[in-house]
Amino acid sequence: MLEKYLNGKDYNTHTSLRPFINSSELQVISDSIQMSMKRRSDTLLRSSNLMQNGSRNRISVTGLFDACIGYEQSTKSDTKLQPAGGLMFELNLKEKITFSSTFISGNSAFPAHINTFINYTDVVPGIGSAYLSKNGFSYQYYAGYLSYSPNKTFNFQAGKDKNFFGDGYRSLFLSDVSNSYPFLKVSTTVWKLKYVSLFTWMKDVTNPSHLKKDFLNKYGTFHYISWNVSKRFNVALFESIIWQGTDSNRVRNYEVNYLNPVIFFRPVEYSLGSSDNACLGASFKIKVGERYRQQFYGQIILDEFLLKEVLAIFKKLAHPTDPSIKYGWWANKQGLQFGFKSFDLFTMKNLIFQTEINAVRPYTYTHGSVQQNYAHYNQPLAHPLGANFAESVSFLNYQHKKWLFETEFLYAMYGKDENGKNYGQNIFESYSTHPNEYGNKFFQGLKTNLLYTKLKIGYYFIPTANLIAEAGVAVRQEKNSVSSVGSNFIFIGIKTGIMNRYSDF
Repeated sequence: MLEKYLNGKDYNTHTSLRPFINSSELQVISDSIQMSMKRRSDTLLRSSNLMQNGSRNRISVTGLFDACIGYEQSTKSDTKLQPAGGLMFELNLKEKITFSSTFISGNSAFPAHINTFINYTDVVPGIGSAYLSKNGFSYQYYAGYLSYSPNKTFNFQAGKDKNFFGDGYRSLFLSDVSNSYPFLKVSTTVWKLKYVSLFTWMKDVTNPSHLKKDFLNKYGTFHYISWNVSKRFNVALFESIIWQGTDSNRVRNYEVNYLNPVIFFRPVEYSLGSSDNACLGASFKIKVGERYRQQFYGQIILDEFLLKEVLAIFKKLAHPTDPSIKYGWWANKQGLQFGFKSFDLFTMKNLIFQTEINAVRPYTYTHGSVQQNYAHYNQPLAHPLGANFAESVSFLNYQHKKWLFETEFLYAMYGKDENGKNYGQNIFESYSTHPNEYGNKFFQGLKTNLLYTKLKIGYYFIPTANLIAEAGVAVRQEKNSVSSVGSNFIFIGIKTGIMNRYSDF
C-alpha cells in the first residue's frame, strides 16, 4: 500500500523513480502502513526493493525462500518444482548510509514458455545465466548497493541492482525486466525537481558459445528529470545512450564524455562522430479525484524521429491513391504508453485497479551493432516483448487484512520474424537487415496473438517479512497462422517476495 500513500494529497513524492530512496517522511508512511494495513505484495510494488536509506539505525538479516510446486496442463502434462532460497542483509545508519545485499540460489523447472525462453537465451528471466540440471535449471542472483545521503539534496548510490523509470506496470524507458547490473547513481532533489544520473556497466551475452569469457561489455548512461508541477501533475524528461565496449575490431571502454551529468546526448554523440544508440523520452502523470486516488499516466519514447517521415503517414491518408508518396519508413522508431490506476476503486478501500496500453513500432531499441542494442543479459531493458507490438494489460487486486486477491489479464499482438526476414520485433537482430525501406507497419511479419490470464489468492503469515502462502492458475495462449500453443499452469507455494519475476510475455 506504500504507492497508494505516496500518491495521496498529503505527499509530493516523485513516484516514477524506483526503488524509492527513503527519507524520514517515507519511513513515517511505511511505519503507519505496517501498523495498520500490513505490507503489500512485491508484484504490486513493481520494484526490486521496497525502500532504500532507512531513517533509523538498524541491522537486519532475512532468510529468503520460494517453494512452489505447479502442474502444467498442455500437450504433455508435467509437474514443476521451483525451490529457491537465499539471504538479504541490510544495514541502516540513521538517514545517511545504507548497505544492502541480496543473494538467491535456485534449481527450478519452469512452465513451457519460460523453458523455451531459457533454451533460446541461456538466461533465467530477470535472474541471469541458466545452468542445466536434473530438475530443470539452476541459477544464482546477487544484488546489492551502498547508499549515502549527505543531506536532503543529494543521494549517491553504487552497487549491482535494477532500476525502474515510470509510473506504469511496464516502462518504455528503463524497467526491471532484465538481470541486475553494476551502476553508479546520483540523485538530486531541489524544490519540486528531482534529477537522476545513472551510469551502468552491462553485458552483451549473444555470443553462440554462451561462455562468460566471451561476454562483451556494453555501457549505458541515463538521465531522468522529474518535475512535480503541482501535487496533481507531474512531467518528466528522459534520455539514454548505450554504447559497446571492446570487440574484435576496436578497443573501447567507458566514454568519459558521457559522464557529464547534465548534457544532452544527441549533441555529444554528433560531436564525437559516433553512432551510439541514443533515446529520448517524456512522461506525465495526472492525479484526479478528491483524495488523489485515481491517476492517468503515460510515456513516449523516441529512438529515431524524422518529422518529414512521420508526416508522410498523414500525407498518405490524405492522398491514398498517390503512388509517389512513400510512408512507413523503417527508422520511424517510437513507442507510446497510456494507463489508468485507481487505488480505491468504487470507493472500496484497498481495491486496486490498473490498466495500461503499450505500443512500440518495429525496430525500436535495435541498433546496427547488436552489442549496442537496448538490452542487457539477453533481455530488453524496457519492454519484454521488444518491439513491433501493441499490448493491453490490466490488474484487479484486493487486500483484506492478511488476505490478498490478484487478477491479471493481458492481450498482446506482435509480428514475429518470418521466412528468415527481420521484421523488427526481435531487438537482438541488427536493424541493417530490415527487408523494406518503406511500408513498415505494426505487426508486420508473422502476426501473433498472445493471451495471458492469471488468478491468485494469498495469505500473509508474516506481513512485515513479506512471507506469503499463495495458490493460483495462469492461462497462456500464443497463436498465429503457423501454430497455436496453450497451457494452464496451476500452482501453490510459499515465498518471501522481494523482487519482480515476470512471466507474462
